[in-house]
Amino acid sequence: MEISQLNNITETEAQEIYSLSNQLGYANDFKLLFDRLKAIVTLKDHAIFIAKADDKIVGWLHCLVCLRVESPLFVEVTGLVVDENVRGKQIGKHLIEASKTWSRSQGISILRIRCNVVRTESHKFYQALGFASSKEQKVFELSL
Repeated sequence: MEISQLNNITETEAQEIYSLSNQLGYANDFKLLFDRLKAIVTLKDHAIFIAKADDKIVGWLHCLVCLRVESPLFVEVTGLVVDENVRGKQIGKHLIEASKTWSRSQGISILRIRCNVVRTESHKFYQALGFASSKEQKVFELSL
């Protein structure tokens, strides 16, 4: 297995990321997802890491620098998906390690991740990696 950072994106890579995202129930329009990926890989305060096995993407992680008025600078993992057929093989752990290394290279020492309350297996995974739950919150959304 190989972990690398995406600096550009091919349609094949986008299709593999799209398929993995669908495994967790994230319904996406492929063209819109591909357009977002093309934009994200150009941003210096974002990183997308992929895990490849047998020349196929089996996991991905997106993280970004968060600059907030009320908080010290931190990096947030905004998405992490590992193919359901290869979970338990430390792919997620290696992707988190890549994000930790990237965060340090940005001069940032805080890494955060949000996780849906119903994903209890994910909670155990993050806790095993040393993450501690710091708060629970609700997300409010308004369609405009």
